[in-house]
Amino acid sequence: MSTLADRVIWITGATGALGNALAHALHAQGAHVVLSSRRIDDAEPAESDRWSPLALDVTHGADVESAARRIVATQGRIDGVVCLTTLPLFGDFLSLDDAAWRQVLDTKLLGSVRVVRAALPFMLERGQGSVVLVSGRGGSEPPPRHLPGACANAAINLLVQGLATAYGPRGIRVNAVAPGPVDSPRLRAMLAQGAGGIGNALQQPARSSDVAQAISFLLSDAAAHITGAVLPVDGGRGART
Repeated sequence: MSTLADRVIWITGATGALGNALAHALHAQGAHVVLSSRRIDDAEPAESDRWSPLALDVTHGADVESAARRIVATQGRIDGVVCLTTLPLFGDFLSLDDAAWRQVLDTKLLGSVRVVRAALPFMLERGQGSVVLVSGRGGSEPPPRHLPGACANAAINLLVQGLATAYGPRGIRVNAVAPGPVDSPRLRAMLAQGAGGIGNALQQPARSSDVAQAISFLLSDAAAHITGAVLPVDGGRGART
């Protein structure tokens, strides 16, 4: 499989279990990893000059655009973008008000839109780039207590298809990874609130590294003819309990 040696990859929402796993996987393949998050000090550091933390709140559009310019100014380019930012907000449909819905959509959906919109012009200048947005199984199988996140996931899947069509002729690939349950504090919070279950053919959650490898593949030249795809990393849908 192709490596990502010397490529500059920007990860947003990089301090969760998946973000840390992905950052270290990309770094191990030779990429220069730019990690951004509101709590970037929580990222597990790598002893390398190919590791650049960047404090960023993706709900602030001007800050996102400034971050993209800063990355290009310091690293020379942006080769890939991965949007992991999410907001695990759960509740009964009737208990979630407009503010809750806006918060989720502003963080996950519009947060992804802002990051891609900021990075895309620099990719277009070079005529190449890869974007991976992380949605989730809820985008096609919405859990009743996580409808705001599920709707954001569905919108991200649709956004990926539109962007792939619009910018494929100019050398930009855009894909999504849709994880099912991932072994993490977020999954334990969801299970505690009755927001879902494992319910897959393998009857176990994914490891963060499983999802990270799928994202790494889509970023790499090994996926050079894949765009507009939503890749499920959910353990199969053959069993539901």
